[in-house]
Amino acid sequence: MTYIAFYKFLFIIELSAAEFLFTFRLKKRRLYPLRLAAGIIVLLGFAAIPIPTDTVYFTCAEFLLLFGLSLPVLMLCYDESFLGILFCAMAAYTCQHFAYELTNLVTSLVERGTSPLLGMYSSAAIDFSAMDKSTLFSAALYLACYVASYWLAFGVFGRRIRGGEDMKIRNLALFALIGAGLLADIVISSIVTYYLADDFAGATLNYATNLLCCMLILACQFGQLSTRAAERELDVVRHMWQQDKEQYGIARSNIDLINIKCHDMRHKVRELTAGKSLSDEEIAEIERSISVYDSAMETGNEALDVILTEKSLRCGGSGIRFTCMADGGALSFMSDTDIYSLFGNIMDNAIEAAEKVPDEDGRTIELKVSGARSFVSVTAANSYVGEIKFGSDGLPVTTKAEKDYHGFGVKSIAYLVEKYGGNLSIEAENGVFELNILFNADGSAE
Repeated sequence: MTYIAFYKFLFIIELSAAEFLFTFRLKKRRLYPLRLAAGIIVLLGFAAIPIPTDTVYFTCAEFLLLFGLSLPVLMLCYDESFLGILFCAMAAYTCQHFAYELTNLVTSLVERGTSPLLGMYSSAAIDFSAMDKSTLFSAALYLACYVASYWLAFGVFGRRIRGGEDMKIRNLALFALIGAGLLADIVISSIVTYYLADDFAGATLNYATNLLCCMLILACQFGQLSTRAAERELDVVRHMWQQDKEQYGIARSNIDLINIKCHDMRHKVRELTAGKSLSDEEIAEIERSISVYDSAMETGNEALDVILTEKSLRCGGSGIRFTCMADGGALSFMSDTDIYSLFGNIMDNAIEAAEKVPDEDGRTIELKVSGARSFVSVTAANSYVGEIKFGSDGLPVTTKAEKDYHGFGVKSIAYLVEKYGGNLSIEAENGVFELNILFNADGSAE
């Protein structure tokens, strides 16, 4: 067996291991283990086909062809889009190339000479009888470099691959540019390596440069996933905002209708009880029952009145003592929809937390909205039980099991505060959750 034939087999194993690290979290097809094993066997079969490797260009073309053939194998194994598969395969190839360059760099520095891996491109036959302790040491060094590289690449990048929605690539031009960068790095690296094989300083610089290029390629590639995740989160918040916009119109109409009906019912009760034997206490009790639905807030801002009236009714049904001091006129710089969405999310989170307090007397929510000069302050405090954890962004981390579908209420609040140039701070201690917002009305968004 020649060195190049052996290394082609080794390359398939290296690439397959890297591809597995970056794809095993994807949605697998039926009979996945059999499909994967058959695919690797097919790739090894292609690697056994002798192709002229007299020049560096033939060598590059052969290894790029083997990488290209791995894509249909991955498509056979995973039920994902082609772009998703290509994304993972490119990351895997970059990881394999990083490990190759790291091994070359380490072995060159250790032996102060040419990396033994460069000899693997030779078409000469392998002389197994010539192997000694130095060969075993180089093999151990090679294995350590690849394991370390794969472990590092998976820990930093591979864990972020989930498949499905998050694997959609929106910026195809950037994705293509990253692919072209990887291709150029591999080809140029091979060419420079061939011509600088005997130049220790030049080869060492080449390895170090290629390691940096691989890291930059991975960072740019996975930066797209981070952007996609942020865009998806923003889409959810915007969708919630649109729902709040529609709900605001419905809630305003419903509350107006309820107030009209309650006003009519109060007169009906007076008419029906006139001259009857009902006591004043009984009549008062009937009116109190009706007036529960007629307790509209009046803050000086219609949108704030609608949402606070709506949420105060919910508080009454849940045994929550809700106190409010709000100057709705101070919020004139905000749109009605944003006011409804902001205070709707604030109240929803507060009510949900207060409802969990076992002692009904301890269920409290306080809301204050005040303006002074150009500044508007919003403070909401509510009782809670349990432990609240905060993320690195200073926002509470949801405790619900379906984390992908919860926690957007607070993020929606943060989004709206940022939209109007405000500052948001949240504290939770001694059973009191407090949210503080400070707006500068003069510098807020229109």
